Parts: sequence; structure tokens; C-alpha cells
Amino acid sequence: MQIFGNDNRITLGSFLAYFVMSAVISPLGLVSGPIAEHFDISITTATAAFTYLTSGVFVGALIAVFIFDHLKLKQVVIGCALIICLSIYAMYALDSFAVFAAAQALIGVSCGIELSAAAVVIAKIYDEKLRASMLLLTDSFYSMAGIISTMLAGVLLARQFHWSSAYLLAFAASLVIAVIAFSAKYPATRIQDTEPGDHYAIRDLPAGVHIIGLAMLLYMAGFVSIYSWVPNYAQASMALSAETSSEIVSRFFLGLFIGQLIMFFLVLKFALRTLITIGAGLAALLTVSLWTVTTSSQLELAMLILGLLTGGLFKTILTFGTTLVRDPSPKMVSYLIFYSGLGTAITPFISSLIVEKSNMAAALQFVTVCYALTFVLILAASKRSWKSSHG
Repeated sequence: MQIFGNDNRITLGSFLAYFVMSAVISPLGLVSGPIAEHFDISITTATAAFTYLTSGVFVGALIAVFIFDHLKLKQVVIGCALIICLSIYAMYALDSFAVFAAAQALIGVSCGIELSAAAVVIAKIYDEKLRASMLLLTDSFYSMAGIISTMLAGVLLARQFHWSSAYLLAFAASLVIAVIAFSAKYPATRIQDTEPGDHYAIRDLPAGVHIIGLAMLLYMAGFVSIYSWVPNYAQASMALSAETSSEIVSRFFLGLFIGQLIMFFLVLKFALRTLITIGAGLAALLTVSLWTVTTSSQLELAMLILGLLTGGLFKTILTFGTTLVRDPSPKMVSYLIFYSGLGTAITPFISSLIVEKSNMAAALQFVTVCYALTFVLILAASKRSWKSSHG
């Protein structure tokens, strides 16, 4: 006897895909120090090495634009979940920096595909009214994993556990995804299994979709920079311990989680365009506090409020993008996710370069620039959308 119906199970699997991505990438700022010490490399080199992970996410998002035309969703979900489990185990068992880099790349590719698969599932089985709310719940799972994984990593690393222990949560969640997928039925996406009208060229998409894609890229660049450098910045400028800095990052994800729950109800009452414009503008202003505060309590408060303001922002931007066409196809949804993968991919390299050329505060100033440009692009896309609907 099945406790959950098929749609509920594959929805849960989709939520867990975002949980895994967060559980893998959220401890980045905490684990980079132990990795640098373990392999006797600089912390900037260790942080930049996560480009293998984020570049993998980008490659996975690119593959996802085409893969669902040719493979079944179920095959893709199971395969990627198992690759993540094996890669995490390899990082611990083989204990080599080369293996670490290769495993991070494989995890990134698999996560990139899984995130697109999750968004495709939700876009396929839920109508426009519920789509925004369900996508917001994926963000809640992302934030939930961010809270748990950063706290767990901080505790384990403070007790001298092997650095790879920070990925135990991702391993467990990936295993659950595979178990769910084995017994579930997924929507059809392959060309031979769908109607011809379900597939169309990216070049035919309206300009607003491309603008929203760029907004998602910049948002993710700023977002990744926050939890990549705030822990190191707090330890370097405020002399905080690794465990205390992990608590500051967990406050950010706590704020995100609460903000996403609030946004879950707001999207049922107000226009998406209004919500994302206000959220992006306020977030851009608040990021200034990340590099201007002088005490740990101020930074902790700033991170909490920033999380509250940006809670649900990414998924509402994505949902807004899907509403710019009448019937979003798997290719179009994956195309938007691709932009976020690109933003995630380039951030560790760019932010590490900024720190090398300047300092850690400059990496947080980069966050402000990214969020400000996100706000501008959302305004541009909203204007085009308004003109189209009233023209």
C-alpha cells in the first residue's frame, strides 16, 4: 500500500533534488578551510576548486536543455542520484585532491540535470496557479538543507571529523530520490512520446525570457558569493570561530526558509511582477550591510533579514519567466535553469579572483552589484511583459 500517490511522490523527489544541491554547495565556505589544510593548499585555491562543482552544475543545466527530448525522466533521475552517491563515497574512500575535483564535477553535472528535471516535473503536473507555490516549496527544501547542512558541517568539522563528512546529508537525500524514482511514473518528455507542439526552438522565445534568464544568472552569482565568503570574511575580520561563522550562515538560510513560506501565501494574493520587483530592490539595498557592519551580531541580523527578503525570489523569478509563454516546454524550463547554472558555475572563480586582487570585503561588494543588476533586469522584463499584454 502506497502512502503517497504518484504525483506526490515525484513532487517529493523534486523537492529533494533542491535539498541535495543545497546540502552539497552550502557548506562550501566551511569546508574550504579544512580542505586547504588537508591537501596543503591555499584557501583561495581550495575555494576556487569548487569551480569543478559549479561548472558541473552549468554543464548539467546545459545537458538538460536537450536530454529530456531523448531520455525518460525516470531514467535521468535515477542515474543522476546514484552518480551523486558514488561520487560522495569516492571523495572519502580515495582521499585524493584529483578525485575530489573529479567527484565535485560529477556531482555538479548530476545536480544540474536533477534541478532541471525537478522544475520540469512541477511545470508539467501543476497548472500556472499552483506552479509558483510548488516551485517555492523547492526553495524551502533548499533552505532547509542549507540550515541543516551548515550546522551539521560546523559541528562535525569542529570535532575533527573528516571534511567529507559535510556531504553525508546530500548522500542520504540522493539515496531517497533514487528509491522514490524506482517505483514512480514520470511525465512524458521524449519527442516520440509527446505532441509535436510541445517542442520549439529557443530562438523563438520572447525577449523577456532571455532577460529573465540573465536576471537569474546574476542572482545566483550574488547568492553563491554570500555563503562562499561570509564565513571566511567573518573569521578573518571579526576573529570568529568556524562554528560561530557557520551559525551566521545558517541564519541566512533560516531567513530564506521563513521568507519562502511567507512568499508561498503572497503569490496567491499579489502579482508576481510586483513581488519580485520589490523583493529584488530591497535585497540589493540590504546587501550593502554585509560589507559595512562591524560586529558579529550585526552581521547575523543582516544575514537573517536578507534571507527573509530574498526568500522565494529565485523561484518567483523562474515562475515569472514560465508565464511569458503560453505553455512552457521542458526545453524552455531547462533553458532558464541553464542561466542559473551558469551563474553558479562562474561565481567561485570570479569571487576568488576578486579576493586575490582585493580582499574578502570586495567579494561581498560584488554581491551588491549582482543584486542591483538583477533588479534592473527584472524591471526591464516586467516592462516588456506589460507592453505585450496591453499592446
